[in-house]
Amino acid sequence: MKHPEPRCPIRPTDPCSLCFPGASGPQDCGLVLLVREDPDLAEEWARLRREAAQERRRQPH
Repeated sequence: MKHPEPRCPIRPTDPCSLCFPGASGPQDCGLVLLVREDPDLAEEWARLRREAAQERRRQPH
């Protein structure tokens, strides 16, 4: 059975590449924590996610 590959919350189209030293996945990634805790970064991240979701809905299946 294949294990699910964790996705990067910051770059949702990419798998977690363990780009933050010491991270074992998105759950303990310092970059993810930084973005979620900074109000300006969190707002920009949410905007980008909304735009990406809208784009996915526009694409034919």
